[in-house]
Amino acid sequence: MCKKPIYLVSFVLLLSAAGNASADLLVHWRLDEGSGTTAFDSSGNGNDGTFSGEPQWVDGHGGGGALEFDGVDDFVVYSFDQAQTFAAFSVAFWVKASSLGQPNYASPFTGYYPNTAGFQVDVDGGNPGNYRINPDSGNQFAFGTATTDWVHLALTTEGTTMNLYYNGNWASSNTLVDNDVVFNQFAIGVNRNRNWWFAGTIDELRVYDHVLSEAEILGAMAGKIFPYAFGPEPADGTLHEATWANVSWKPGGFAVSHDVYIGENFDDVNDGAEGTFLGNQATTKLIVGFYGFPYPDGLVPGTTYYWRIDEVNDTDPNSPWKGNVWSFTVPPKTAYDSDPPEGAKFVGTDVTLSWTAGFGAKLHHVYFGENFDDVNNAVVGLPQADATYTPGILELEKVYYWRVDEFDGAATYKGNVWSFTTTKAGGGIKAEYFNNTTLSGEPVLTRLDPEIDFDWGNAEVAGENSPDASINVNNFSARWSGDLEVDLTDTYTFHINANNGFRLWVDGRPIIDYWDNPTTSSRESDPIELAGGNTYSIRMEYFEGEDAAIAQLFWESSTREQQIIPSGALQLPLKVGGADPYNGATDVKQTIILSWRQADNAASHQVYFGTDEEAVRNADTASPEYKGTKTLGSQSYDPGKLPWDTTYYWRVDEVEADGTIQKGNVWSFTTANFILVDDFEDYNDYPPDEIFSTWIDGWEVPTNGSLAGHPDPPFAETGNVHGGSQSMPLYYENNFKYSEATMTLVSVRDWTEEGVGVLSLWFYGDAANAAEPMYVALNGSAVVYHDNPDAALIDTWTEWTIDLQEFAAQGVNLANVNTISIGFGDKNNLQAGGSGMVLFDDIRLYRPAPELEPTP
Repeated sequence: MCKKPIYLVSFVLLLSAAGNASADLLVHWRLDEGSGTTAFDSSGNGNDGTFSGEPQWVDGHGGGGALEFDGVDDFVVYSFDQAQTFAAFSVAFWVKASSLGQPNYASPFTGYYPNTAGFQVDVDGGNPGNYRINPDSGNQFAFGTATTDWVHLALTTEGTTMNLYYNGNWASSNTLVDNDVVFNQFAIGVNRNRNWWFAGTIDELRVYDHVLSEAEILGAMAGKIFPYAFGPEPADGTLHEATWANVSWKPGGFAVSHDVYIGENFDDVNDGAEGTFLGNQATTKLIVGFYGFPYPDGLVPGTTYYWRIDEVNDTDPNSPWKGNVWSFTVPPKTAYDSDPPEGAKFVGTDVTLSWTAGFGAKLHHVYFGENFDDVNNAVVGLPQADATYTPGILELEKVYYWRVDEFDGAATYKGNVWSFTTTKAGGGIKAEYFNNTTLSGEPVLTRLDPEIDFDWGNAEVAGENSPDASINVNNFSARWSGDLEVDLTDTYTFHINANNGFRLWVDGRPIIDYWDNPTTSSRESDPIELAGGNTYSIRMEYFEGEDAAIAQLFWESSTREQQIIPSGALQLPLKVGGADPYNGATDVKQTIILSWRQADNAASHQVYFGTDEEAVRNADTASPEYKGTKTLGSQSYDPGKLPWDTTYYWRVDEVEADGTIQKGNVWSFTTANFILVDDFEDYNDYPPDEIFSTWIDGWEVPTNGSLAGHPDPPFAETGNVHGGSQSMPLYYENNFKYSEATMTLVSVRDWTEEGVGVLSLWFYGDAANAAEPMYVALNGSAVVYHDNPDAALIDTWTEWTIDLQEFAAQGVNLANVNTISIGFGDKNNLQAGGSGMVLFDDIRLYRPAPELEPTP
């Protein structure tokens, strides 16, 4: 297995707390001192940090000071007198790395639990890599891209849930080992094991004893006093198992008094409708649901209550500060949160049913059967104390109904009738295995795998520590493809746990890509909406290098806990899949050729295409949306040149040998509002599609020192991109040479179309590069240089825009552009020079920005 190193960026926030630490803000290192060897704590708790090594005082984010760490031995640490348990806490800070691809990073922030366990913020492998959280639980999730610009990172933890924020935006979630976190130390600049240090700058470190809201995180970013009420109790969105409540909150920084609103409708409370305003008060507590207080008859089970606090200070012109609307719900008397959820399919035949007991329930009466009416009308059920029921072994692919009535000692509350369908026989996904790590050539083994849930271990026995005796123990790869049936309309998140590389597509859309994976790791997709009753194509690719071989695919939703995708939800590809462009794609080039993956039983395919979704969905071969039949081996359709910024819908039906038609899903894409020259997404590592087959570089040209693409696969850059999943590395060596790579244009030759007037391309350099002049040339001779002679040293994604008239002035016919070149140096004046590598991405043609009218 590949062993690419992981570069840790540990801010060792080795965090703990004194037993008498004040509430709210536990630690605040402004780092504005400018001199000395102490990071003073301005929270009032006296948690000052002590220097180790020689961190340097430098300019901070947005003014003031900061601390710069050398990556060798610098850090700042504080140890508490005694450990304290935190059920919730938050951390926020600004950070920027000195450079990317450092030999070693250490954590900007790390928390120590007892026995040196804990978590740290670090940077994963790659250049630039991602800031990520590395907790003791083993799962690692990313904040966002590491950069030499300032980035604000924040994390909030409550119970076992940790949420991550990147520049104020929610990024991902993680799970900790323990519910209550015990810290004994915190530090910045070094990882929790003190063997790697951070080379970069840190500013404005804050540690809180509660979960920050997104608004509070933005306030921490701005370095301002937070004026809004926060910290609601009961916590926002929670279940409150009582018919009265002592609601409380923490006051905003300017509050003198508080306007209180409460009601049973979100909009009413948000708008301050009549009857929701309870008055102004000086305290931050209020009893509701008790005689003599609001809701004197008690809170009603099964009801959600909404409340809002506006902070008031009559001496401040910004008062009042309108608060967020919070809520809590008194659970119903009836049973709720059934598991399996209502309408679920793929349920095991040995299922144990469970539910959340109704408020105050003492006993449960369970009714179970195969007929809705029988279960709904049943009146006698055996009472039981546990909120679970095992009906015994059930039949496959059958609908069952169940109901739970709750008894609270005084009355019985009839429950809803729930249903589920047991899994079907068979099911599974097509698996192809290869004795290489690149999925190349013909598969050595093709079979039906019921699920993707494998842990082959790391011993040396083929067939025991690999998928089959015919498959290598190490250095093999696999592709799983099929159809995924979705039973419940919901927002789904997919997870892969694997070693080494893996990627996942749903309905042709790439949703997980971690091909350059050095060790066993988990990654999750962004949430995606899937409709119940639909099937979606699914494809997972995987390779194993050395050591342990693991491959697991999970899904979860708001109604389904994370689980291995069951075999009942999977089937061989009966419908066409692998839509390209993927469903919902945007910024698609106007000359796109649609393609798809054939289904296993296909004899031919019927293609439908148009701008009306329903017309495409309902079209048949007599409809104008029908675009003809494609034979096997011709899984593509060319719709011709399409207009800008237009949404299209398409459908491909499988026609089997006996004439049976498997109707396909309706896919969509939207064309770009620019002309795409190259986004570097279409290259792979096999002839003729390597990146250097299109961008002709200086290979075997003595005076041309360029190399397009990495020397070894993957030739395109996948770890550091501006958009999509690939960019182009361009290496240059200019010692009495120039360096230039050239693409011959085929379809994108008219650079006057649609009134375009600007060439845009993005580049990413390296501070270690030699400062060679960077240029773009058209037709081999018209050259425009970047106006910054040090552009190759800029180590962040930077857009370079060129007015096309600069080329026209050199004699280029913009209506017939033959080639575009990217280069360094001067081919007409070779001289001593240096070397380096710059990434390029997203070369596009835009209309010029409209000219603004002069201000009168």
